[in-house]
Amino acid sequence: MALTQRRFASLKKMKSKIQSDLKAAMKSGDKLRMMALRDVLSEISRLEKDVRRDPTDAEIIQIIKRERAKREESLEFARKAARQDLIEQNQTEARVLESYLPAAASPDEVRVEIAAAITAGASQIGPIMKALRDKFGAGLDGKTASELAKEALAKK
Repeated sequence: MALTQRRFASLKKMKSKIQSDLKAAMKSGDKLRMMALRDVLSEISRLEKDVRRDPTDAEIIQIIKRERAKREESLEFARKAARQDLIEQNQTEARVLESYLPAAASPDEVRVEIAAAITAGASQIGPIMKALRDKFGAGLDGKTASELAKEALAKK
């Protein structure tokens, strides 16, 4: 029972931290932080309505990763269009969202785990990626991990 209460408090803690940070951004007039946090909170609310329960930490982290990925994609388009104002906006919003994510696993750590999975008998990318997700959880950058796994399997 106590574990469930702590987990519930943890979920509320992450969402309430984002909400309190949004209030602080509104008071200080930090428009870029405000926009990024509003987007995350609206996605959290949408998820709550869709699944009719409070989201888990992993779901909230996935929402934040998706929002950050949107900023990264917009950043590429802004660079191609040479729009300095949009470049700065997307970079700032991506940094704000990044601050809510757990520390990412380094490429060297990922390579070590990929090598361990291959020596354990994994010969396809699916089992390797599953092992990496189990090991690193939300700290895994899927795109980088996938590229490193493909590279390691090609050498095999």
